[in-house]
Amino acid sequence: MINDLVYELVQIPGPIGFEGRVANRLQELLKDLVDEIYIDKIGNLIARKKGTEGKRSLALVAHLDQVSMVVMKVDEFVWFDKIGWIDFGNLPGTPVLILGAERDVPGVVCASSTVGSRETGTLWIDVGDRQEFVSVGDPIIFDCPPRWLDDSKTILASQSIDDRVGCAVLVELARKLTKPPKHDIYFVGSVQEEIGSFGVRHFLRQVTPDWFIALDTGFAQDAKPDIQRTVPMRTGLGVRRLAFTQPATPYPAKVNFASPRLNQLLMDAAKKLNIPFHVDVSTGIWSDHNIAYEVNPDIESTFMFVAARRYSHSPTEVADLSNAERAVDVLYQAIADMGSWNE
Repeated sequence: MINDLVYELVQIPGPIGFEGRVANRLQELLKDLVDEIYIDKIGNLIARKKGTEGKRSLALVAHLDQVSMVVMKVDEFVWFDKIGWIDFGNLPGTPVLILGAERDVPGVVCASSTVGSRETGTLWIDVGDRQEFVSVGDPIIFDCPPRWLDDSKTILASQSIDDRVGCAVLVELARKLTKPPKHDIYFVGSVQEEIGSFGVRHFLRQVTPDWFIALDTGFAQDAKPDIQRTVPMRTGLGVRRLAFTQPATPYPAKVNFASPRLNQLLMDAAKKLNIPFHVDVSTGIWSDHNIAYEVNPDIESTFMFVAARRYSHSPTEVADLSNAERAVDVLYQAIADMGSWNE
């Protein structure tokens, strides 16, 4: 069951630039379901299921990395900084895990012992007496155990829901594709998405698929209304029509004008299956699909959010995993419908 797989994957450390443990587990899960599989030099997991015709190909991409931190200095305490988009206001009192060369070292981010505000830049990690196992440059991840928020075990609160849900969808879809599709299918676990999608850039230097779908989580509605969080968590499945991020300097921006044909394909598949499906626009974040458009606009590409998550990039994101199962069904139907595509 996909919920169990997500529950397993969120517990595997995969900080930015150190995604090997996640890639290795996905390789184990996929190796008997595809015709070719390897991990490239930057760390991407690339698997290919050959199509009956094999003249054209679809790449399905989910990123392996999770937002993380890095050791900057070690004395009695461990001093650190963030890598990726993390709100430091969420960190006091958070359990963390430092991935040292010899061993993983648990720690906790400091928290105020008395009522009052903490000044910016005064956070550190307490590792007790294990400083000798920590070195400058070691990656750090949240270390909060996952927990179910409902009795049916579909609503999960955990770190790295972004994007272990997408990774699980890749595996479950490969399992479901027992018969070869018409077109080649690439199942890609990309690295370093959270800091600029360097993994997918490298993948697209090696492979030029005809179609590209990024499988990722999207923002869900929180308690407070937000135009960037318009998708209900329980029905958080859909496509992104446009993604745009404005850098600090005026240009160039990162943008993706999604393929209308791919979006329609996915929407039609959802309609056939009577699955709720949404369309959104993002003007503040990027994902691997932005980079596909940047690297090669000739590749038809889009973004499919396979679940909507609350409390993004925090130690405990929350998502309804029933959407992950729906995502597998929609993609399976879409791939079948692509059988009629010749160009």
